[in-house]
Amino acid sequence: METLKHDGPGRRGLLRLRDKKIKTPALGGLDFSISPFNSYFYPENFDEYDLNLAPSIPLSFYTPLEIIDKSFRRLYKVDYSNFNVLYLPALRHLERVEDFLEKILSKNAFDAVYIGNSKILVKDYRRFVRTLALIRERDPNLMIITDLEPFFYPLAVYLGVDAFDTRSLRLYDLHRKAFNPYAPIIWDEGANAIEFAQKTIDLVKKALDEGKLRYLVENFFNTQYHAGILRIADKEYGSYLEKYTPIQKETVYFISDASQNRPEVKRWHQRVEERFVPPKNVGLLLLFPCSAKKPYSFSRSHVLYRKAVKETLGSGRYKVHELILTSPFGVVPREWEWLAKYDIVVTGHWSEEEMNSAAELLANTLMKYPEIPIIAHLDEAYVEIAKRASKISGRQIIFTDVKNGTTSHESLNSLKNVLSAFKIEATKEDSRYRFNESIRKVFDFYFGLGAGEAVLPDDAKIKGSKMLRLFVDGKQTGTFRDGVISVTPFGMKRIYEATESYWVRIDFELRGDVFAVGVDDADPKIRPGDIVGIVRDGEVVGVGKAILSGEEMVKARRGVAVKVRKKI
Repeated sequence: METLKHDGPGRRGLLRLRDKKIKTPALGGLDFSISPFNSYFYPENFDEYDLNLAPSIPLSFYTPLEIIDKSFRRLYKVDYSNFNVLYLPALRHLERVEDFLEKILSKNAFDAVYIGNSKILVKDYRRFVRTLALIRERDPNLMIITDLEPFFYPLAVYLGVDAFDTRSLRLYDLHRKAFNPYAPIIWDEGANAIEFAQKTIDLVKKALDEGKLRYLVENFFNTQYHAGILRIADKEYGSYLEKYTPIQKETVYFISDASQNRPEVKRWHQRVEERFVPPKNVGLLLLFPCSAKKPYSFSRSHVLYRKAVKETLGSGRYKVHELILTSPFGVVPREWEWLAKYDIVVTGHWSEEEMNSAAELLANTLMKYPEIPIIAHLDEAYVEIAKRASKISGRQIIFTDVKNGTTSHESLNSLKNVLSAFKIEATKEDSRYRFNESIRKVFDFYFGLGAGEAVLPDDAKIKGSKMLRLFVDGKQTGTFRDGVISVTPFGMKRIYEATESYWVRIDFELRGDVFAVGVDDADPKIRPGDIVGIVRDGEVVGVGKAILSGEEMVKARRGVAVKVRKKI
């Protein structure tokens, strides 16, 4: 099983079997077939099976522990050499399942794992997510197959399932009964469960291709099981989801309460805390509310805010720093507004979870600044968030008098009046420094603190107008345009030396793409879609785009790990 593209643990994959290729996510009985073991329907000619399921002992989800141990002792003795699919019974005793996987997989090579009792397992939220994570973390090249109803497909794929056995769906057709996206129904004349399964899997594939699988999952909230499983996955297995979630490139749509706990949100909060440091020349901090239009600077409200600041402080604005408060990202430094690509329904109502999360993140961010004046030009729930952050951090915040919205004539005059009490002077050097900082901090977001300084030190040169090219000692380190960056091998060398991060170590001459089998080690911070440096003998020899996460590169045995873009 090769991973071609990630969207969380969900993936587009390719399994090669002799002269046949199986593209996932897939359906059993349509895109591939399984052996007759544990099958309701199978043809007389077994030669047509591509995936040969190993024999198993019937174990229910509630089988007593002594029976499980006795059964596993027998299964350990099975000769698995003629089978390419391992049958894994879903059990309450996950420690036994984990031990079984470890012992069998360490001695045998399989193409896939078939999870039995899936329809029972899915009702136990924690064990369902944990079982999928166990398999994926153990071996990324294993295809995971389950037997679930079609309305579980989006959620199951998002959590790591690659294929679905459709044989049991035929039982529903025998009774003229199956499932639509809402509830069990009687099929119309001519319709059947397999057709609906195929339509659903096609929808999942489309969402994966467009990077909107999580969006589809939240739109498929049809049962308590969906909500419960996703909540457990977000709250208790957030690191499992995040490590496979690509760095955000397109707009993220937040459509439900579950959106607040998306991996992208947790990653943003973490990076604000770990990778954002205020500019050195800050003399005043401003807090503004977000806007519907992104980036914020292009919105009418922020144009008016910044105009008021310019008219009042003049060149002193180059010593003013801005933080934007928003849900669910919480805090967006002005330099990162290009990176905050999201869309959310704006009602003016915040949940307690949203407010507490934003307040805590704001408080932690405020404590990074020296003892400087903090002015909040906010309304509605934003005021309460700032007050909570002030109490947590111990930092005093001056609030402007906002009436009829933050952009009203009265409110903007109040902002100007508050600002006029502060005399801030700045020079051309301050202006140049702040401009450079707006670029550096984007590199810090992607690679960690110190990366921006590595590609754009004080003595660096910037060429171009829209597409900015960065040079150090006459050599180009990268480019920057509206928050979108690229890095040259020379630039990646400087980032690697400064941060020792985002590296993939190999031990061969780099000629093309880096395959997983050739990866000696990789930085665990790497996420799919990241720009990474390819390192050999301690030197950066190329730059590429990560297809897999760093941990996945090390564990995988098949497929491309890094698509190489430039090499030395």
